[in-house]
Amino acid sequence: MDIVRRIPKPLVFGLVLVLVVGTYLLFRPGTETRTATAHFSRAVSIFEDTEVRILGVPVGRVTAVVPEGNTVRVEMEYDAKYPVPEDAKAVIITPTLTADRFIQLTPAYTDGAKLADGAVIEVEDTGTPIELDRIYKSLSDVTRALGPNGVNRDGTLDNVLGAGANFLDGQGKKANTTIVNMSEAVKVFADGSGDLFTSVRALDEFSGALAANDAAVSRFMGDLGAVSQQLAGEKDELAAALSNLAGVLAKVQQFVKGNRELLTQEVEDLTTILGVVAAERTALETVLDIGPAAMGNLHIAFDPESGTIGSRLNFQGNVQDLDNLLCIMVRNADIPSSDQACTLFKGLLEPFEGQLELPIAAPGAPEPGGSQATEVQYGSEQPALTLTELLGGAA
Repeated sequence: MDIVRRIPKPLVFGLVLVLVVGTYLLFRPGTETRTATAHFSRAVSIFEDTEVRILGVPVGRVTAVVPEGNTVRVEMEYDAKYPVPEDAKAVIITPTLTADRFIQLTPAYTDGAKLADGAVIEVEDTGTPIELDRIYKSLSDVTRALGPNGVNRDGTLDNVLGAGANFLDGQGKKANTTIVNMSEAVKVFADGSGDLFTSVRALDEFSGALAANDAAVSRFMGDLGAVSQQLAGEKDELAAALSNLAGVLAKVQQFVKGNRELLTQEVEDLTTILGVVAAERTALETVLDIGPAAMGNLHIAFDPESGTIGSRLNFQGNVQDLDNLLCIMVRNADIPSSDQACTLFKGLLEPFEGQLELPIAAPGAPEPGGSQATEVQYGSEQPALTLTELLGGAA
């Protein structure tokens, strides 16, 4: 106890604080991290443990810097509680000439898809600062190229500057207007850059198509040259033809002008005719479908020896309903009072329709009474003399 009392109180307090902090660090839950890999064209002053930031706030560190051919692979990890957009870019930032560089993930996440764990940011989506020594070297190269050992060795630059000064002397307003107009033109090109590059790409595709079909294009140009030579040899005939055509067109113009109303009426009538033809399209199709077969059947039915057409007509059903047949004929003829006529036909003929049934004997069948019926030979020199013979009945 004496030894404990001899220990200074500040030292005891420090030991207790170390134990508490160590216990917290040992037993606290691990922080979840995500990883990403970015490919840079250069990675000057980027080392392991270089900070990774979002909007300037440190959120992670670089874990590896590995050269790979013409690019540098930079592996990094960052706190998972800071989301990064899926299309994020990685940029090396130089705050000042003396401060350490860091890698910034940009833009900041707002909404949408997030960068996956282990994602790769390609070199096209990374940026590196221009090194100061490269700026100095570029300025030195320009100064050397324009200096006394360069283009101004023979005073060329001095002459150009002198000529420019003489040219612009008193032309400041016009020069200013020219620069403003050029600026506006550049702005127009910038605003229409999408359409411009689309046209350039289309022109490139067209040129590629011509190059791929060089033989066909050459033949076409040769044929075009031959046609041009032929036309050149016949220019007098072409001139005469064009002159005659001009005269004809003048006459046609006069004719149309003098007969405008008549032509208009003819066109309207033609329109009406075409409308009727279009309305009867189904009937025309039927005629065109059935017409050839009907003409063929007519050719077969014609007897060249007798000059007649062989056919068999069957009026049996129409005779049995004669009043209806007459009624249909009257209505189709658009006769006034056709309904009264139909009623009259029905009253007069319907009582006799049962008595008008005509016996039709089959060819070769015996007649009633034992005699053999004679079949009518249509197309023969002996035509039928009675209605019964015409309908195929007994002679």
